[in-house]
Amino acid sequence: MVSIQRRFEAYADEMNIITVLIPADQKDTFTPPFQLETDTGEIPLTVSQEWKIEGKYKYVCVAEQPVTFGKTHYVKASGGGVTDLQIGAVIRTDPFDAAFYYDGELGAVYTSDYTEFKVWAPAATSAAVKLSHPEKSGHTFQMTRMENGVYAVTVVGDLHGYEYVYWICNNLEWTETVDPYAKAVTVNGEKGVVLRPDQANSAPSLTPFSDPVDAIIYEMHVRDFSIHENSGMKNKGKYAALAETGTQTKNGSSTGLSYLKELGVTHIELLPVNDYAGVNEETPLAAYNWGYNPLHFFAPEGSYASNPHDPQTRNKEVKQMIHTLHRHGLRVILDVVYNHVYQREHSPFEKTVPGYFFRHDQFGMPSNGTGVGNDIASERRMARKFITDCVLYWLKEYDVDGFRFDLLGILDIETVLHIKRKSI
Repeated sequence: MVSIQRRFEAYADEMNIITVLIPADQKDTFTPPFQLETDTGEIPLTVSQEWKIEGKYKYVCVAEQPVTFGKTHYVKASGGGVTDLQIGAVIRTDPFDAAFYYDGELGAVYTSDYTEFKVWAPAATSAAVKLSHPEKSGHTFQMTRMENGVYAVTVVGDLHGYEYVYWICNNLEWTETVDPYAKAVTVNGEKGVVLRPDQANSAPSLTPFSDPVDAIIYEMHVRDFSIHENSGMKNKGKYAALAETGTQTKNGSSTGLSYLKELGVTHIELLPVNDYAGVNEETPLAAYNWGYNPLHFFAPEGSYASNPHDPQTRNKEVKQMIHTLHRHGLRVILDVVYNHVYQREHSPFEKTVPGYFFRHDQFGMPSNGTGVGNDIASERRMARKFITDCVLYWLKEYDVDGFRFDLLGILDIETVLHIKRKSI
């Protein structure tokens, strides 16, 4: 990693606009004119605006040509001082969105002979994937920058069961992050896991529901539905409880699946089952959470699994639960939370592409329409792609029948319509 002392700062705020911030007590040391130093030459910067703000002098500069990405550039003051060019508000502009949109597959794409890792990190100057295994030696592989800001590497061999994280370098700082597209994770979601695909779904899908007004929907929290000591179910608080049949209370009243069938409902709506924060998966009964603290959107929550340490177990038990409900004529709706994350600054989104996936106000601060401190910027093309890819994955891989979107009003209408078009 390059080491540099930032005595002043410079940010790319538009494709050809660079903002330079000079501490007030250094104004006579680092003076205009400024120039952008790249690996191909020097680009003059013309100051278009200047004012003092919060103990600093702010210079808005226009570059003669657009800034390029993927390599570290530097801004030089006339007094000789140099600082690295950091990625600023440019990441939230329409030209950036258009220039770096990528329509291909992301994440860990497994085959028995190799696995291809691909992560979208257009502002990064370097990236690597670190592999580890509980029983084998690990290794770190440098990734290559491809088109549209995607970093990729193909690792030869059967990587089933390998854990992995990405190392991403943004603004000269290396950050470890879980893959935003991780389909499986370790206990408490600390790492992604490469898994070979399961066999094709064995249970046939139910025929499409013809008239929505005939739907009778039963909302359910996986843990709550079976956790009572008199539920008569063996796998209390787990996915597997919903696959049990013929369960009763001590007094002979139906519970579980039998109870649902007697009610005459047509759909089961499950509160979030993707990986979320708030419950330690190793001690799941020590805390309680509804599941609206999303961590990893593609991977199932481990606290409902019989063995949270085995990522394949949680994936398989979710499928078995859904298949069992289907066999008994019940359709499954997932409650999904694409409007916010648990903690913005610690999310894979922010660690991979800082500032892109979240909305900000006119002062550059995270907006808070959700009331939880962050709002997903669904209107941006790669955020829209992420949400759509995730919905399609649950439809195809887990054979779910529908979704209930939490705080749908936070999402933009075009994203909603896009998901509808893609999922039909």
